[in-house]
Amino acid sequence: MNQLSKMARLARFVLICLPWLIGTPETGQAQPSDQRGVIALSGLGAFREPGPNWVLSSDAVADLSKDNFLRPVPGTGVVVNNMHPAGNTHLVTQKEFGDMDLELDFMMSKNANSGVYLQGRYEVQLLDSWTRLDPAFSDCGGIYQRWDESRGEQREGYEGVAPLMNVARAPGLWQHLKVSFQAPRFDDKGHKIENARFKRVYLNGVLVQLEAAVTGPTRSSYYGDEKPLGPLVLQGDHGNVAFRNIRYAPLDTASVEISTDDPILVNPQGKPYLLRSFLNYGEKKLTHVISAGYPNQSNFSYDLKEGALFQIWRGKFLDVTDMWHERGEPQLAKPLGSVIVLSDGPSVAVLPSPAAPWPDSVAFDDFNNKGYVLDENRFPTFEYSYGGIEAKDKISAAQPGSLTRVISITSPPPGLYGRIALAARIESLGNGWYAVGDKSYYLQLDAKYKPLIRQTHSGQEILVPLTKSSSQITYSITW
Repeated sequence: MNQLSKMARLARFVLICLPWLIGTPETGQAQPSDQRGVIALSGLGAFREPGPNWVLSSDAVADLSKDNFLRPVPGTGVVVNNMHPAGNTHLVTQKEFGDMDLELDFMMSKNANSGVYLQGRYEVQLLDSWTRLDPAFSDCGGIYQRWDESRGEQREGYEGVAPLMNVARAPGLWQHLKVSFQAPRFDDKGHKIENARFKRVYLNGVLVQLEAAVTGPTRSSYYGDEKPLGPLVLQGDHGNVAFRNIRYAPLDTASVEISTDDPILVNPQGKPYLLRSFLNYGEKKLTHVISAGYPNQSNFSYDLKEGALFQIWRGKFLDVTDMWHERGEPQLAKPLGSVIVLSDGPSVAVLPSPAAPWPDSVAFDDFNNKGYVLDENRFPTFEYSYGGIEAKDKISAAQPGSLTRVISITSPPPGLYGRIALAARIESLGNGWYAVGDKSYYLQLDAKYKPLIRQTHSGQEILVPLTKSSSQITYSITW
C-alpha cells in the first residue's frame, strides 16, 4: 500500500471516529483559545527581547545564486532574519498557546534552515529543499526528529516524520504554512496522559502531515519540558528567513475527508507520463487537456484548444480516480501537488495596437490543433494554427521546479505578440528575471526580446513582439 493510500485510510478512520475521540475534556487539558488573532508586524512588541538579527521590512528579496542572501525591503508587515555577528536569537511570542490553528507565510534564502516551534517545543521544519524528490523529516514540512544522546552513537535521533511529498518552492518565493496542533494533555496532578499531535499540516495548500504524534520536545527546542501552554517560536539561528501574515485561531477539530479508501494515482516511474483528460480551471471544465508529469516532479497542464500552458505544479502527479473508477464520472483528473495557476488564454495573438486588450479565448472552430510530437526525453512540442498563425510550442522539464518553453512562429503576421505572464503584479528583478504574482514564481526572459510590461484591468502582463526577424521566444519558469 503506498503512503497516500495509508493516509486515505487513516483520514477515513479519523472521520468516522472523531466524535468519540474528542470526548469530554480532561482536567489539565490545554483548551483552545476563544480568540482569533494576528501577530502584528508593524513592530516587534509581540515578541520577547528580539535580537539584532530580526529586522522589520515590507518584503524580502533572495538571490538563487547566493547562499543565505535575503535582502529586506524597507517598510513593515514582514520580519526578516538576517544572521548577525552580534548574536542570533529566536522570535518568541509574548502570548502562550495550547491547541491552535496557525497560518503564516515564509520565505527561504538559498540553502537556509529554519523552523516553527509550536509551544516552543515541537518543530515543523522549514528548509530550502525545493529540489528534493524524496523528502525526509529534515526537509520543508517535516516534523523534526527528537534527540537523545543516551540512546548511543548513530541512534541519537528518532521519531521524525517526513512530509508526504515535497511541495516546497524556490528561495525568494513566498510559501504558506497551515498547522492544526493539539497540545499534550495532563491529568490533575500534572502527569502527561496524551502526547502532542500535529493534526494536520498543509504546505502551499497540500496536506503533508496527518495525525503526527510527538512523544516529547523535538531536537533543539526552546524548552526541554512539556506543559499545557507555550509560546510560538520562530527559529533564527540557522539561516536567513522571512515571515509575514502570522495568524492564529482555536483548533479546528474537523477531520480530513478523502473520497475513497483506494485512490487511483498516476506517478511517473522512471520515465515521463502524458495523460489526456478533462480538468477543472476554476469553475470552468476544460475538455482538451494534456497533463505531463516527469520523474523530477515538475508537472504541467496544457489546453490543446487554446495553446495555453495554464497550470504548473511540484510533487506527485495526478489522482485519476474520477476518470478510471467504475464509470469514470465526472472524468476529471486532479493534480496532487501544489498548483500554480497561470492564464488559460491564448499564448499568441494578433493585436491591432500595442495597447489593445488581449483576447480571452479563441473560437473553438477557428483553432486547428495539430497534435504534438515528443523528443528523446518525451518533452512535447504542441503544434496548432489559427487566424493566420502557425505555431510550435515546446515545453521541457529538465530540472526540478523549472520549465523551459520555446514558442516558434512560421511567418508571423503583422501585430503578433506572445503573452508569457499575467498576474496581479509583475516585478522586474534585473538581469531578465521577474517575480510574478505575490512572488509566486520566477520568470526568466532575455532582454533581447524587448518585453513589454503593461497594465490590464486585473493587473499586469508581459508581452513580447513576434516579427519575421524575431519569430521565436524562449523563457523559463522557476518555482
